[in-house]
This record gives sequence, structure tokens and C-alpha cells, in this order.
Amino acid sequence: MKNYTVVGLFPSQDNAAALSQSLEESGIRNEDYILYKTEKKIMTGEKRNFWKKLLGVDNVPENQKLDKLITSVAVRNEGDLETIKKSFEQNQVVHIYEFHDMTLEEAKNLDHVKKTVEMRAKSQIYTMI
Repeated sequence: MKNYTVVGLFPSQDNAAALSQSLEESGIRNEDYILYKTEKKIMTGEKRNFWKKLLGVDNVPENQKLDKLITSVAVRNEGDLETIKKSFEQNQVVHIYEFHDMTLEEAKNLDHVKKTVEMRAKSQIYTMI
């Protein structure tokens, strides 16, 4: 499972500590995952649109805080994959994306992760039409 990364989208950064603890208790090493935490800011139109596209949120108020959490985890084997998914689900994951061609090193670049997830989300929408 070389170059295999799972990305989870979560509604809030509030569960970051619980997610981190859940991953580590299930055997995922700290160096095998990334929690992208950002300062809580008022969302700009561009950021509202990004989350609207990914999470299917229709009405995002102008004054809503940007408080979303993205997590990337390197997958070493099938057992890890199930463990990661279980930890994500226990921590209110909104959506899980699996990338068979993304290394954790590539996932360190949040902009790269966002672009890749956005492209995947768009392709899933087009295939449903």
C-alpha cells in the first residue's frame, strides 16, 4: 500500500484532540497522520464555497467561522485502513477520500490536499449525473 493516503473532512476542529487520541490508541503513529488546524476566522466567499462544494452545505452564513478540520493519514496495510476509517467515523467524519497515489509527504501541503479533494469531489458529482 505504498503512496496510499486517506483524507477525512470533519465539521469542526473541536474533535481534533479526540481524533488524534483515537488514531494513536488504535496503533497509528503520530508521524503517520497530519491534522491541519487553522485559526478560526470569518469565512471569505472563497472558503465558504470550498466547504459548500465538499460538504454539500447549501446555506453558509456570511459570518460563520471557519472551523473545519482536515486530516490526512498514511495507510500501511488493509488493517490500518479499517482502523483509520473506524477512528474517523467515531469522531464525526463528514466525508472520507482515499488516494492510492498520494504520499503523506505530498499531503503535508494543505493546498495540494484541498485541490486533490476538490477534483475528486467534482468527479464524483459528474459521475452521478
